[in-house]
Amino acid sequence: MNVVIYLRVSSEQQANKELSIPAQREALIKYAEDKGWSVVDEYIDEAKSAKTDARPEFQRMIAAAQKSDKGFQMILVHKFDRFSRSRADHVIYKALLKKQGVIVTSASEPTEPDTPHGVLLEGMLEVISEFYNVNLRHETLKGMRENAVQGYHCGGRAPFGYRRKREGVKVTYCLGSNEEVGIVQTIFELAAEGWGGKRIMRELNRIGAGGRRWTPSTVLSILSNQAYRGYRIWNKKCIVEGTRNSEIEWIVVKDAHPPIIDDKLWNAAQSVLELRRPTKFE
Repeated sequence: MNVVIYLRVSSEQQANKELSIPAQREALIKYAEDKGWSVVDEYIDEAKSAKTDARPEFQRMIAAAQKSDKGFQMILVHKFDRFSRSRADHVIYKALLKKQGVIVTSASEPTEPDTPHGVLLEGMLEVISEFYNVNLRHETLKGMRENAVQGYHCGGRAPFGYRRKREGVKVTYCLGSNEEVGIVQTIFELAAEGWGGKRIMRELNRIGAGGRRWTPSTVLSILSNQAYRGYRIWNKKCIVEGTRNSEIEWIVVKDAHPPIIDDKLWNAAQSVLELRRPTKFE
């Protein structure tokens, strides 16, 4: 029997452990040799999550399996969760492959897919894999929420004017260079005086502030970022769906890090910005 092997790791950390690409390849080739199968090709997705089917090599493999001259009858994986962590994707793609005369086999989780017990066991393994993925996401979000409540950083870049600072295993913000701090203060002062985003941008570019090119959107993003008054805000967006959460769901921590501006300057700038905002008519 001709087989192809599918290799996947979801992170650099995993790549350095026992599930590394070379380790998977070695185990699968040995398994195929012991079975008397011929490995005719391999597909590799590195740093790709199995929560979704949007994996380049995975899709290339599925496309190859649908060709009349595919030249293989089996996809061999180290574990079924290498193929996918989504039960729905398992069902959809295995049904599609079965129509093309291709089966998916796990070297470390042998089943008998043509028997009732084999179908049951394989389905249980797929459900366990999806449970692990959903539970991991839940625990990760819980950890991030606890982190946010304590006023610590939950990922991403520090805003202009700040630097990330490690406190044990936690990360917070500290002030950046005097130049950057001064630029942020100037932006808010000009806004409080009635300057708009475009005018502030032109002034910053004229004086070469920060050695970068400024845009109106960059200026306005700074003016709308409460981090500059020492606030840490988390959960503005739903991490899973990417939609904006209502303000009552936000986690807001005051005095989470050193402020660059005080509340008086923040409020003055916001009042002017609100007056300059175009009125929407029904």
